[in-house]
Amino acid sequence: MRNTYRLPKRLPGGTKYVVESAGQFVRRFIVLPNGRKIPLSTRKAQPCARISIVPEQAEDATASLT
Repeated sequence: MRNTYRLPKRLPGGTKYVVESAGQFVRRFIVLPNGRKIPLSTRKAQPCARISIVPEQAEDATASLT
């Protein structure tokens, strides 16, 4: 049986939404300003294209996609 938590309707300022890569899965949780973690469901990671923010590498990566 999974632990289920209800999220409050409003979250306090300074609340963080955290996404962690765990191999083929993504762990997600919310961290409140007082340090309390509220776990969210784990999801399977979606594949993505390799994209670079470095201009020279971006041209090479784009050319390999076509």
